[in-house]
Amino acid sequence: MSENIKKEIFSYFKQMQTVFFATCDKERPYVRPMLLLYIDGKFWVATGADDAKTPQLKKNPHFEFCYFIEAGNEHGYIRGAGMVNFISDLEIRKKFIDDFGYIRHYWQEPDDPDYVLLECKIDHFEYMRPGAQTADSLEI
Repeated sequence: MSENIKKEIFSYFKQMQTVFFATCDKERPYVRPMLLLYIDGKFWVATGADDAKTPQLKKNPHFEFCYFIEAGNEHGYIRGAGMVNFISDLEIRKKFIDDFGYIRHYWQEPDDPDYVLLECKIDHFEYMRPGAQTADSLEI
């Protein structure tokens, strides 16, 4: 059962999608829309060092996102939760600059101190199938 749910969840992810990404600061959640990248079975986000989410995630690396999904006229969502890893490997950082124009628009060099690349390690999904009334929960 859980393997089928996992396949169904992952079938919705494209290389790039907009999600609502939540962090926490001072015991309060903060949510913002962000581009979530899904590449080779891993999730990533790029952001600036001065963005509010960066110090929030340094202090508390837990995150959650919500991805709105549709099938025909029915709606649902996928929530993913876990912890971020700050990526310092210049080769990986360069690959994202080379492969994604929106990242290259902001940061041209992998060692730019304002460029923050995060791998989002998900340990839990909640999945509301489009048109369903209850959500499935999946530990990864």
